[in-house]
Amino acid sequence: MSLAIIDHTQGSRPYSVSKARYVEAALLCPEWNQVFCTSWLLAGLEQDVRRNGDFFVFSIGPEQILVTRSADNQLHAFYNVCQHRGLRLVTEACGNSRYFRCGYHAWTYANDGTLKAAPHREQFTQGLDLAGRGLKAVHVDTWDGMVFVHLGENPAPLHEYLGGLVPMLSAYKFHEMEVTEEQTCHLNCNWKAVIDNFGELYHVDFLHPQHRSMVDCCNDEVHLFHNGHTGVHVPGGTVNPRFPIPDKPTPILAAQLTEVGLNPADFQGRVLEIRTAIASRKRALGNETSVDYSDFTDAQLTDAWQYNLFPNIVLSFGDDYLWIMRARPHPTDPGKTEFDKLTLVRRPVKEREKLLPRPTRDTFEYDAVIQGEKTMNITIDQDVELLKNVQSGMISAGFDSVWLSEEEARVKHFHAEWDFRMGGPI
Repeated sequence: MSLAIIDHTQGSRPYSVSKARYVEAALLCPEWNQVFCTSWLLAGLEQDVRRNGDFFVFSIGPEQILVTRSADNQLHAFYNVCQHRGLRLVTEACGNSRYFRCGYHAWTYANDGTLKAAPHREQFTQGLDLAGRGLKAVHVDTWDGMVFVHLGENPAPLHEYLGGLVPMLSAYKFHEMEVTEEQTCHLNCNWKAVIDNFGELYHVDFLHPQHRSMVDCCNDEVHLFHNGHTGVHVPGGTVNPRFPIPDKPTPILAAQLTEVGLNPADFQGRVLEIRTAIASRKRALGNETSVDYSDFTDAQLTDAWQYNLFPNIVLSFGDDYLWIMRARPHPTDPGKTEFDKLTLVRRPVKEREKLLPRPTRDTFEYDAVIQGEKTMNITIDQDVELLKNVQSGMISAGFDSVWLSEEEARVKHFHAEWDFRMGGPI
């Protein structure tokens, strides 16, 4: 086994963390103020606000953020609150509109946040300055097709916050990918348990046996970045060397070979050559379909890459797909999380002229996955099935603290940043 940890920060990392951060309701408010309100948060996608008048509402913790594109083609973000009596202004999840009209007293705002009309203005004897009662703005910025918001004052620019991972991922051009599925599952666990789960490969051999037939989790490369971000590169198009090397391609590898037009039978006794063959074949196919792979390394054409953006985002991707996974904390219950998964794909250039229809969000309970009524992908389903029991175990008097290994370096790094934001270990 060869685990490479590339620490771009040279910071210290805790080997143990208290269970309190997962179970104590008293920490919800300070965590919201000191972690979420000091971080850039992934709110949605630029493709959902590509036209003037487009908008969507991003809900997280106690807040709702209205993201809009105004008539002058500018992107804006506001707290979704009417400035008269505090009613939630927009009730639709997304849409297109020049104006937002409050359903209570008909105060009406343009999609740039300015208050345009308020009935019976003469009855405000103290005066009503329309210019001074516009929607309260929050910071908004974009990176590679994704829309981020920041609820604090004077944040560092988004690209500075993301730092070194930006150039490392530039070849993927996520902005070229389109949404094909959007799901939200209500989980009975703390949001940090979700991020921990997607921050290590220690569990993969035991929980995800199918992975041994398509990736090499023994020779992964871990990256630790400033601001709590992490990444891992897992060799794909191969098998796990902890187990016997098969004589012929596994069913998953055979499917990957067939997908790019290669014959699995040609790799009898040559399973460890599949990774290189797939990369070479993809370059040839890219030339035929006008998909530009020139900026990709061979590893990026075959391997599974996953980058976690602090605090609550997991990006899992290959050269032609992206999963955006987001753990949204519950406003009052530390044992509940809204877990989102957006699936995006890259189509050949000639197919992009006609936009794919935007799928509606499918929202369901944890039990629907357990009962086989819903699926988020076999691997994620296996993770989801465990997380409820992780939370109930942490509540137990028989458990005091998390004890972490070097294989969980990304989990350590995440909690080091959480400690820093919270003013020290809790």
